[in-house]
Amino acid sequence: MKKYIFILIAVCLSSNAFSSTNYWVDTTGKVLNIATYATTETVLVFLDNNGQDVAECSDKQAFAISNTLSSEARARMYSMLLAAKTAGTPITVAYTKVGSCEAWGSNNSVYRRIMRLR
Repeated sequence: MKKYIFILIAVCLSSNAFSSTNYWVDTTGKVLNIATYATTETVLVFLDNNGQDVAECSDKQAFAISNTLSSEARARMYSMLLAAKTAGTPITVAYTKVGSCEAWGSNNSVYRRIMRLR
């Protein structure tokens, strides 16, 4: 019985720690614009819903597909965004509320980095 209580307490504490510092945020909206940059291999996405701000990220309008992802992962995300824009259907962009900004030039904290698309 003590073992189960310990496990329950550990799960509760770990989920509280995660949710208070680095949790997922979902923003759903229609794709207004997609900008690609060959020099940085970063894709910027503008939705009709700007979503929640991330304090560390200076830009509050665009989301970024990171150039640190594999080219295959970037291509899949880009394809999903193009399909959603063409069809005029909403897409859900997921990012984290804390510490997940995409660098631009010499500034390390500019755009909210997309972690997942649905």
